[in-house]
Amino acid sequence: MRTRKSQGNIVALWDIHDVRQRASSHFGLLNPASTTLLAQEMHRAIQEARLLELLNSLESAVESLQYKSYTAYDTLTIALEGVRVALSNTIEVEGGTDE
Repeated sequence: MRTRKSQGNIVALWDIHDVRQRASSHFGLLNPASTTLLAQEMHRAIQEARLLELLNSLESAVESLQYKSYTAYDTLTIALEGVRVALSNTIEVEGGTDE
């Protein structure tokens, strides 16, 4: 758990470092305050992209589970109907032999 968090922090710091290295213009380096704001925006954009990917994954999982639940419900309904038919045939046969 701690390793994953550390790796996530390292990735985030690397992203910020990468942004700072690219934060230059044709006229030289940008203002450090601008670089920090740019790094913050990039970090936020990366977080949003990761959250969107997670949301899409969760939506896909929910759709899959919903489909499976409908399939299970249909299977159960068909099985119960088969049991009802089998029981009703058994009762009629037993009723017919008693008379």
